[in-house]
Amino acid sequence: MSATPGLAQQERLLARGETVTWHEGMDLRGWYPLYVERGETWADAAMCWRELGKTPFSDAFFVNTLARQPHGERRVCRTPLAALATLGDGLAPDAFIFHVSRCGSTLLSQLLASLPQCIVMSEPPVIDSLLRLHHDSSDPAAGIALLRQAILALGQRRSGAQTHFFIKFDCWHIHSLDLLRQAFPGTPCLFVYREPLAVLASHRRQRGPQMVPGMLHPAQLPLPAHQLAPGDLDGYTGLVLASLFNAARSHAAAGQLQLINYKQLPDILFSDVLPRFGIAPTAAQLQAMRAQGGVHAKYGTAYHGDPPAPAASGLAAIAAQLQAAYLALEALRLHAGQGQ
Repeated sequence: MSATPGLAQQERLLARGETVTWHEGMDLRGWYPLYVERGETWADAAMCWRELGKTPFSDAFFVNTLARQPHGERRVCRTPLAALATLGDGLAPDAFIFHVSRCGSTLLSQLLASLPQCIVMSEPPVIDSLLRLHHDSSDPAAGIALLRQAILALGQRRSGAQTHFFIKFDCWHIHSLDLLRQAFPGTPCLFVYREPLAVLASHRRQRGPQMVPGMLHPAQLPLPAHQLAPGDLDGYTGLVLASLFNAARSHAAAGQLQLINYKQLPDILFSDVLPRFGIAPTAAQLQAMRAQGGVHAKYGTAYHGDPPAPAASGLAAIAAQLQAAYLALEALRLHAGQGQ
C-alpha cells in the first residue's frame, strides 16, 4: 500500500527542483530526506531528498521551510534507502514532542527553534512516509533501522552552536510511539494537549488531514467501529481525538510521556523544559522568546485567543463525550507534579 492520494501528492510537490544524480560516496550533508518512493520490491524503493543549503528551519512546519526556499535553489536527489546511513553524525534527539493537535505544540516548537543551539524539525513528512512503509513491510527490523537513520539525518548540525535536537510529530503519531521508542529507546517524550471543545472548534474552522476519513494509513490511526452518518466530520473528529487522548493516557500511565496542558504554555518552557534539557538561553534570547509567546505560532500575527465555539454548533455534545479522557490526562499530570 502506498500513501493515500492526498498525502502522496503533497510529497511529490516537495520534490520539485533541479534533479541531481546520486552516486556512491556522494556527500549528503545539507540534504534532508523527504519521503520514500515505493518500488516493486523493498530493494527498488528510493529515498527522495532536498538540499536546503543555508535555509534555516525556522518556520512553523518542515514543509513551510521547503516552500520558502527560492525556486532557483531547489535541488532534489533520489538515492537507495541505504544512503540514509551515510550521514550518521547527526544529533540524537533530546525529546520527541507529541500532541493532540491545535493545542500549543507549534508554539512550543517555534520557541525552541528560535534558539541558535536548537535544531527543531516540525512534522517532517519522511517520518510518516517511513511509518507507512513499516506497516506495509514484512521486515519490521529494517523499518525501525530506517526510522532511526532518517531521524539522525534530520538532526545533522549546520553550525557548531547547534547542540540540541527536537522533533515534533504529527498528532496521529502518538499511535506509533512504541515503534519510535524502538528506534530511540531513551528519548524523553512530551505530550501537549488541550480541553476538547477548543480542539474541536479549531478543526471546525480548518480541518487537519487526520480529521478527514481516508486521508491516513489505517494502521496509523486505529479507530473503533462506528456508525457515523456520511459527512459527519465533527463526529469523526471526535473519534480521532478520543483515540489520541486514550493513547496518550496509556503511555502517560506507563511513565512514557511528560504531559503538558495548553494552559501551561509558554511558562512551562522556561520553568521546566529548558532546564530539563540543559538549555541556557541568554537574557536577550529569553526576552525575545517571551515576546514571541504572544504571537500566533502558525501565522506570525498577534494572538488574542481562539474565537469561542458557537453555542448551537453541536460541538459541545461531542466535547462532553471526550471530557473523561481529558480529565484522566489532567489527573495523571497533576499526580506527576507537572504543574498547574
